[in-house]
Amino acid sequence: MDSVQLHEWVTRYNWDDGLASIWVIVDSSRTEFATALLIYWRLGGPWLETGSTGINVEAKRLQDLVRDRLLAGFYPRGSVRFDPCAELSQVQVYQLRKAGLPDLLLDSE
Repeated sequence: MDSVQLHEWVTRYNWDDGLASIWVIVDSSRTEFATALLIYWRLGGPWLETGSTGINVEAKRLQDLVRDRLLAGFYPRGSVRFDPCAELSQVQVYQLRKAGLPDLLLDSE
């Protein structure tokens, strides 16, 4: 699968099917930044980070890994794009920025 096909696959992924397939993508250094960013947000973004009850431990562990790798520059920039702000209200974006969410996790890529 090329990077565009992989990104589209993640976009259409049924998250009720489990996380095994997503772990493989997250662990690949060939996964592009935008696809990893999409995974971060599909896992719940900053809301999963701050949730205290009913959290899926595996999802939280996966999301922590994706976030840390995004912030560390593990994933290369490429041809695919994802804009998390397009899926959030302006109020949500404002609140997340005010709460200190790193711009890198909100930027269009």
